[in-house]
Parts: sequence; structure tokens; C-alpha cells
Amino acid sequence: MTDVLIDVWVKSHQKRIHNILQEYFDRQEESLLKNACEYSLLNGGKRIRSLLVYAVGEDELIENKFHLDQIALSIELIHAYSLIHDDLPAMDDDPLRRGKPSCHIKFTEGQAILAGDALQSLAFEILSSRDFDINDSIKIKIINTLSRAIGLFGMAQGQSLDLISNNNHSSIDLLENLQELKTGALIKASCLMPYLLSANPNKSDETCMINIGGYIGKIFQITDDILDVSSDTGTLGKTAGKDVKNNKMTYVTRLGMDKALKIKASFFDDLNKEIAIFPKNLNTLQNLVAYIYSRKN
Repeated sequence: MTDVLIDVWVKSHQKRIHNILQEYFDRQEESLLKNACEYSLLNGGKRIRSLLVYAVGEDELIENKFHLDQIALSIELIHAYSLIHDDLPAMDDDPLRRGKPSCHIKFTEGQAILAGDALQSLAFEILSSRDFDINDSIKIKIINTLSRAIGLFGMAQGQSLDLISNNNHSSIDLLENLQELKTGALIKASCLMPYLLSANPNKSDETCMINIGGYIGKIFQITDDILDVSSDTGTLGKTAGKDVKNNKMTYVTRLGMDKALKIKASFFDDLNKEIAIFPKNLNTLQNLVAYIYSRKN
């Protein structure tokens, strides 16, 4: 797939998930909390996690696109919740998200906290509903995968580690662990959940897909670290330079830009090796990964 074709594919699927999100909230009863949820959820975004769902689904020849839509919808709800809470004063304290006031700036801290809570619960309401009409054992595994990715053994634990880390006293091992949990766990789930819909899922291929998701998470996060230093607030849509200002440990602040770029390239090599091991051709996913690797915001 050429750069032009992957750009077309990305834009097409970004539009698809945006429309699904919009239609979902158009059906909800009006309230202040609904407005806070909708504001954060539909405020643009790269939709990388949804794109991973569709890429894996396409490579796995999943014919029922509605099932992929429901997984993508649930993951976007979770991601939006995590960003709302991440921006709070008690967390990363960022007044900007995607170039607009963060949810707590627009709607107050209390409403932002509740919006995050509501979005999280909606994700599991969607996956557990009768409309998501798949085999019950697979449905339970998909729900369990997402639950584990965002809680004590995933995203929440990563955020907790991030709060106690700093560039002066924390180790590279801690950095790797917190990034794998805070960012990587949900990205792994975004690859694994659609794979579980495939015709003949097996443990070996499942492990390989988890490894692939892990490397994608590493690449995504180290790219964020690099862009925080090399880009500007207008391009990023969030406050640039915060990692250095807040003495936050990243690959760039701890090891320098040159070393971070080399580590990123090494992750990309390892990812492509893992993709080559997978028994099915993962053309769409591989093209999407190259797109993620070269992103500028």
C-alpha cells in the first residue's frame, strides 16, 4: 500500500468511527453530563486504537464489520475517559486537549471526573449488550481483555506509576513498565480484541498479536515523547514541552533525543520481525504501523 493509499484508508476509517460515535451520542438523552462526554469524545483525535481494530479485522478477514465497529466504539469510549482524567489537575494538569480547552476547563473538574466514569461504563455496556451478538465465551474474553487492560494490571497502574516517577530518581526499568501499562496495555487490547473474532483463534497466534500490540504501544509512546520536545503546542493540540518543565521521565528527557530516535528505530525493527512471524499476512496492519511510526502530531 502506497503512502497515498494508507492516507486514504486512515481518513476513511477515521470518518467511519467518528460517524459511529456521533450516531451513538445522538441517540442519548440530553444532559450536562452527556454534553461533557460528547465534547471530549468527538473533539477530533487520530483514532489510532480504532484504526488498529479495523486493520487487524481486515487482515483477519472479519466479515461482520458491525462487530468491529462495536469494539472500536468501546475502545474510543475508554480512551476518551482516560484522556479526560489524564488532563485533570491531580494528574497531568493540562488545560488543552486537541487544541481546545480540556474537559475540566470547559465543564468543571467534577463534571469531567463524572464524564470519564460514564464513558468507561458505556464501553462495557456496549460489549455486554445483546446487539454485540457473538459467541458468549468470546464475548467474555473480549470484555476481560479490555477490563484487564485498563485497571490494576494496565492503564490505571501505569498512570499511578507516572505520578510517582521523575527524571532524577526513577529508573529506565520503571519508565518501560509505566509506558507499557499506561499506553501499551490499551493498544495491545486494540489488536487482540478484533483478533479474537477470527475464525480459528489460537493461543500461539494470540501471544504473537499481543507482542505486536506491545511494540506498537512502545513506538506510539516514544514518538509522543519525541514530539513533546521537537514539536509545538499548535501542531500537537496539547501543551508542548511539558515533560521537561515537569521533570517527567521519558526516553528523551532521560537519554537524549539521539538515543531516543535509535530506540524508536529498534522498536520498529522488532515489531516488523514479530509481524513476519505471524502466520497470516498482516499487510494492512503493517502499513498502518508505518503510518504511526512516521506521524508528526
